[in-house]
Amino acid sequence: MQSQMQLDDLTLNAYVDGQLVAEQEREILAAMEHDAGVRERICRLRRAKDWMRTGFADAMPPAALEGNKPMRRSFRLGGGIAASLMALALLCGGGLFGYSIGERQPNDPQTLVQNADHVLLHLDKSGSENFDAVLDYAEKFLAAHAARGAEVEVVANAGGIDLMRQGGSPYAERVRALQQQYNNLHFIACANAIRNLRKQGVDVSLLRGVHGGETAVDHIVSRLQQGWRYVKVSDLPEI
Repeated sequence: MQSQMQLDDLTLNAYVDGQLVAEQEREILAAMEHDAGVRERICRLRRAKDWMRTGFADAMPPAALEGNKPMRRSFRLGGGIAASLMALALLCGGGLFGYSIGERQPNDPQTLVQNADHVLLHLDKSGSENFDAVLDYAEKFLAAHAARGAEVEVVANAGGIDLMRQGGSPYAERVRALQQQYNNLHFIACANAIRNLRKQGVDVSLLRGVHGGETAVDHIVSRLQQGWRYVKVSDLPEI
Protein backbone atom coordinates (compact mmCIF):
# COMPACT_ATOMS: atom_id res chain seq x y z
CA MET A 1 0.00 0.00 0.00
CA GLN A 2 1.44 3.36 -1.06
CA SER A 3 0.73 6.34 1.17
CA GLN A 4 -0.70 9.42 -0.59
CA MET A 5 0.86 11.72 2.01
CA GLN A 6 4.31 13.24 1.80
CA LEU A 7 6.03 11.40 4.64
CA ASP A 8 8.80 13.92 5.27
CA ASP A 9 10.31 14.56 8.70
CA LEU A 10 7.99 17.53 9.33
CA THR A 11 4.90 15.36 8.81
CA LEU A 12 6.26 12.49 10.90
CA ASN A 13 7.21 14.86 13.72
CA ALA A 14 3.68 16.24 13.65
CA TYR A 15 2.35 12.66 13.88
CA VAL A 16 4.57 11.82 16.84
CA ASP A 17 3.44 15.03 18.56
CA GLY A 18 -0.23 14.21 17.96
CA GLN A 19 -0.81 17.23 15.75
CA LEU A 20 -2.44 15.51 12.77
CA VAL A 21 -6.13 14.97 12.18
CA ALA A 22 -7.58 11.46 12.47
CA GLU A 23 -7.58 10.79 8.71
CA GLN A 24 -3.88 11.69 8.44
CA GLU A 25 -3.06 9.54 11.47
CA ARG A 26 -4.81 6.56 9.89
CA GLU A 27 -2.87 7.00 6.65
CA ILE A 28 0.44 7.10 8.50
CA LEU A 29 -0.50 4.02 10.56
CA ALA A 30 -1.29 2.19 7.31
CA ALA A 31 2.07 3.26 5.86
CA MET A 32 3.84 2.02 9.01
CA GLU A 33 2.13 -1.34 8.75
CA HIS A 34 3.40 -1.91 5.20
CA ASP A 35 6.72 -0.03 5.18
CA ALA A 36 9.51 -0.98 7.60
CA GLY A 37 11.38 2.22 6.70
CA VAL A 38 8.51 4.42 7.85
CA ARG A 39 8.22 2.40 11.08
CA GLU A 40 11.91 2.85 11.82
CA ARG A 41 11.85 6.60 11.15
CA ILE A 42 8.90 7.10 13.49
CA CYS A 43 10.44 4.89 16.16
CA ARG A 44 13.66 6.94 16.02
CA LEU A 45 11.70 10.18 16.35
CA ARG A 46 9.74 8.81 19.29
CA ARG A 47 12.90 7.63 21.07
CA ALA A 48 14.57 11.02 20.52
CA LYS A 49 11.58 12.85 21.98
CA ASP A 50 11.46 10.43 24.90
CA TRP A 51 15.10 11.16 25.70
CA MET A 52 14.38 14.89 25.60
CA ARG A 53 11.34 14.48 27.83
CA THR A 54 13.30 12.31 30.29
CA GLY A 55 16.17 14.78 30.38
CA PHE A 56 13.84 17.53 31.59
CA ALA A 57 11.67 15.31 33.79
CA ASP A 58 12.66 17.15 36.99
CA ALA A 59 12.05 20.62 35.62
CA MET A 60 9.13 22.56 37.12
CA PRO A 61 7.62 25.84 35.96
CA PRO A 62 7.96 28.83 38.33
CA ALA A 63 4.27 28.72 39.29
CA ALA A 64 4.59 25.14 40.51
CA LEU A 65 7.71 26.00 42.51
CA GLU A 66 6.14 29.06 44.11
CA GLY A 67 3.08 27.11 45.10
CA ASN A 68 5.27 24.34 46.50
CA LYS A 69 3.36 21.80 44.45
CA PRO A 70 5.30 18.90 42.93
CA MET A 71 4.97 18.56 39.20
CA ARG A 72 3.08 15.45 38.14
CA ARG A 73 5.22 12.98 36.22
CA SER A 74 2.30 11.24 34.54
CA PHE A 75 0.06 12.70 31.91
CA ARG A 76 -3.22 11.95 30.22
CA LEU A 77 -3.71 11.40 26.52
CA GLY A 78 -6.73 12.12 24.39
CA GLY A 79 -8.41 9.01 22.98
CA GLY A 80 -7.17 9.40 19.41
CA ILE A 81 -3.57 10.18 20.38
CA ALA A 82 -3.49 7.38 22.95
CA ALA A 83 -4.71 4.87 20.38
CA SER A 84 -2.13 6.07 17.86
CA LEU A 85 0.68 5.75 20.39
CA MET A 86 -0.47 2.23 21.21
CA ALA A 87 -0.41 1.32 17.53
CA LEU A 88 3.04 2.87 17.23
CA ALA A 89 4.23 0.83 20.19
CA LEU A 90 2.94 -2.39 18.65
CA LEU A 91 4.46 -1.66 15.25
CA CYS A 92 7.80 -0.75 16.84
CA GLY A 93 8.14 -4.14 18.47
CA GLY A 94 5.57 -4.30 21.23
CA GLY A 95 7.12 -1.94 23.79
CA LEU A 96 4.98 0.76 25.34
CA PHE A 97 7.80 3.35 25.79
CA GLY A 98 6.66 3.87 29.35
CA TYR A 99 3.35 5.47 28.40
CA SER A 100 0.19 4.78 30.37
CA ILE A 101 -3.35 5.44 29.24
CA GLY A 102 -5.01 7.93 31.58
CA GLU A 103 -8.02 7.03 33.66
CA ARG A 104 -11.26 8.94 33.47
CA GLN A 105 -11.20 12.55 34.55
CA PRO A 106 -14.44 14.44 35.38
CA ASN A 107 -15.79 16.74 32.66
CA ASP A 108 -12.98 15.89 30.26
CA PRO A 109 -14.43 14.27 27.10
CA GLN A 110 -10.96 14.03 25.51
CA THR A 111 -9.70 11.61 28.15
CA LEU A 112 -9.67 7.96 27.16
CA VAL A 113 -12.06 6.25 29.58
CA GLN A 114 -11.02 2.80 30.64
CA ASN A 115 -13.51 0.11 31.59
CA ALA A 116 -11.81 -2.08 34.17
CA ASP A 117 -14.20 -4.95 33.42
CA HIS A 118 -13.24 -5.14 29.71
CA VAL A 119 -9.68 -6.37 29.35
CA LEU A 120 -7.54 -6.93 26.27
CA LEU A 121 -4.61 -9.31 26.84
CA HIS A 122 -1.83 -8.90 24.28
CA LEU A 123 0.33 -11.94 23.56
CA ASP A 124 3.30 -11.37 21.24
CA LYS A 125 5.70 -14.14 22.28
CA SER A 126 5.59 -17.89 22.03
CA GLY A 127 6.41 -20.14 24.96
CA SER A 128 4.16 -22.23 27.15
CA GLU A 129 4.76 -20.02 30.21
CA ASN A 130 3.25 -17.06 28.35
CA PHE A 131 0.05 -18.81 27.35
CA ASP A 132 -0.23 -20.47 30.75
CA ALA A 133 -0.12 -17.02 32.32
CA VAL A 134 -2.72 -15.65 29.87
CA LEU A 135 -5.20 -18.47 30.38
CA ASP A 136 -4.74 -18.47 34.16
CA TYR A 137 -5.30 -14.70 34.30
CA ALA A 138 -8.33 -14.78 32.00
CA GLU A 139 -9.96 -17.59 33.97
CA LYS A 140 -9.39 -15.94 37.36
CA PHE A 141 -10.47 -12.52 36.10
CA LEU A 142 -13.73 -13.77 34.59
CA ALA A 143 -14.54 -15.81 37.68
CA ALA A 144 -13.87 -12.84 39.96
CA HIS A 145 -15.86 -10.34 37.87
CA ALA A 146 -18.66 -12.55 36.55
CA ALA A 147 -21.37 -10.47 38.19
CA ARG A 148 -20.09 -7.25 36.57
CA GLY A 149 -20.41 -8.30 32.94
CA ALA A 150 -16.68 -8.69 32.41
CA GLU A 151 -15.19 -9.51 29.02
CA VAL A 152 -11.70 -10.68 28.12
CA GLU A 153 -10.04 -10.89 24.72
CA VAL A 154 -6.67 -12.46 24.02
CA VAL A 155 -5.00 -10.91 20.96
CA ALA A 156 -1.94 -12.67 19.55
CA ASN A 157 0.59 -11.48 17.01
CA ALA A 158 4.23 -12.26 16.18
CA GLY A 159 5.33 -15.39 18.08
CA GLY A 160 2.11 -15.52 20.07
CA ILE A 161 0.31 -16.85 16.99
CA ASP A 162 1.98 -20.24 17.49
CA LEU A 163 -0.08 -20.82 20.61
CA MET A 164 -3.35 -20.43 18.69
CA ARG A 165 -2.52 -22.76 15.81
CA GLN A 166 -3.71 -26.32 15.38
CA GLY A 167 -0.75 -28.64 15.51
CA GLY A 168 1.43 -25.95 17.08
CA SER A 169 -0.34 -25.36 20.37
CA PRO A 170 -0.57 -27.72 23.35
CA TYR A 171 -3.53 -25.73 24.65
CA ALA A 172 -6.31 -26.69 22.26
CA GLU A 173 -8.31 -28.60 24.88
CA ARG A 174 -7.99 -25.94 27.55
CA VAL A 175 -8.92 -23.15 25.13
CA ARG A 176 -12.00 -25.11 24.05
CA ALA A 177 -12.99 -25.79 27.67
CA LEU A 178 -12.64 -22.13 28.63
CA GLN A 179 -14.66 -21.02 25.60
CA GLN A 180 -17.44 -23.40 26.59
CA GLN A 181 -17.37 -22.17 30.18
CA TYR A 182 -17.13 -18.44 29.37
CA ASN A 183 -18.96 -16.98 26.41
CA ASN A 184 -17.31 -13.64 27.25
CA LEU A 185 -13.78 -14.91 26.50
CA HIS A 186 -12.52 -14.52 22.94
CA PHE A 187 -9.27 -15.24 21.09
CA ILE A 188 -8.00 -13.19 18.13
CA ALA A 189 -5.04 -14.04 15.90
CA CYS A 190 -3.45 -11.21 13.92
CA ALA A 191 -4.26 -11.41 10.20
CA ASN A 192 -0.86 -9.94 9.30
CA ALA A 193 0.99 -12.57 11.33
CA ILE A 194 -1.05 -15.31 9.65
CA ARG A 195 -0.31 -13.86 6.22
CA ASN A 196 3.42 -13.63 6.97
CA LEU A 197 3.54 -17.27 8.05
CA ARG A 198 1.73 -18.35 4.88
CA LYS A 199 4.23 -16.38 2.79
CA GLN A 200 6.91 -18.51 4.42
CA GLY A 201 5.07 -21.65 3.33
CA VAL A 202 3.56 -22.41 6.73
CA ASP A 203 0.10 -23.95 6.65
CA VAL A 204 -1.79 -21.94 9.29
CA SER A 205 -4.91 -23.50 10.74
CA LEU A 206 -6.27 -21.80 13.85
CA LEU A 207 -7.82 -23.49 16.86
CA ARG A 208 -11.60 -23.67 16.77
CA GLY A 209 -13.16 -20.43 17.94
CA VAL A 210 -10.07 -18.29 17.27
CA HIS A 211 -10.84 -15.31 15.03
CA GLY A 212 -8.29 -14.25 12.44
CA GLY A 213 -10.00 -11.66 10.27
CA GLU A 214 -8.21 -8.45 11.28
CA THR A 215 -4.78 -7.22 12.32
CA ALA A 216 -3.73 -6.96 15.96
CA VAL A 217 -3.12 -3.22 15.53
CA ASP A 218 -6.60 -2.57 14.14
CA HIS A 219 -8.29 -4.64 16.83
CA ILE A 220 -6.33 -3.16 19.73
CA VAL A 221 -6.81 0.42 18.55
CA SER A 222 -10.53 -0.22 18.11
CA ARG A 223 -10.86 -1.60 21.63
CA LEU A 224 -8.84 1.25 23.11
CA GLN A 225 -11.19 3.71 21.49
CA GLN A 226 -14.08 1.81 23.09
CA GLY A 227 -12.42 2.13 26.51
CA TRP A 228 -11.05 -1.39 26.99
CA ARG A 229 -8.11 -1.81 29.35
CA TYR A 230 -4.91 -2.97 27.62
CA VAL A 231 -2.66 -5.45 29.44
CA LYS A 232 0.58 -6.87 28.03
CA VAL A 233 1.19 -10.49 29.00
CA SER A 234 4.62 -9.62 30.34
CA ASP A 235 3.01 -7.20 32.83
CA LEU A 236 -0.10 -8.94 34.16
CA PRO A 237 -1.53 -7.08 37.17
CA GLU A 238 -3.02 -8.57 40.31
CA ILE A 239 -6.70 -9.54 40.08
